[in-house]
Amino acid sequence: MINNSLNMFLWRELAIFLLVCAPVGVIVSLLLIFKPQLMERLNRVANRWLTARRLNQFLDRSISIERWFYRYHRPFGAVVMLGALYIVIYFGILFDKAYALQRLNWRVPPRLMDGLLDALVLSSLAGAVTAFMVGLFLWLRPSLLKGIEVDANQWISSRRAIKMLEVPRDQVELFVARHMQRVGWLILLGSSYLFFLTFCLLM
Repeated sequence: MINNSLNMFLWRELAIFLLVCAPVGVIVSLLLIFKPQLMERLNRVANRWLTARRLNQFLDRSISIERWFYRYHRPFGAVVMLGALYIVIYFGILFDKAYALQRLNWRVPPRLMDGLLDALVLSSLAGAVTAFMVGLFLWLRPSLLKGIEVDANQWISSRRAIKMLEVPRDQVELFVARHMQRVGWLILLGSSYLFFLTFCLLM
């Protein structure tokens, strides 16, 4: 009952959204057909390039907490060990799989859900044992983890990913600028069809 009412609500909101967007498409298409110069002016005002260099500078900042972390290694080790022990006790002793299967009313076959719960328990226990060993090393001898830290703590720059965002892709804009009236007629036909279709669905 709740799913049906939710589906009806979502479909109605989608239809209203399309019914609002369709007249906007009609207006844009008419401007493309009869006033292409005005659309060129609007495009120049709205088409501003936003650089991602500021984001790149923010992402490329390195924050070092190693000294502070090793200064208080005993409290951190104790907290990690207590968290690992809690996970072991919960998933090893307190976890009731039958009760969890009854509470999870997902549309998933029972065998698949049973296997997923087993995988969750095993991965949680394995992660808890690993975390307990790491916490023990942090508490007793954190220097044993420095070799692993050096290998894992490698800086990965985000400049390559940002360079992909800095490349302008204006092929669609150039195509529309060359064929404004034809694109306007296509948008007019599509917007009109969408308007009448959504109007009929709402009625």
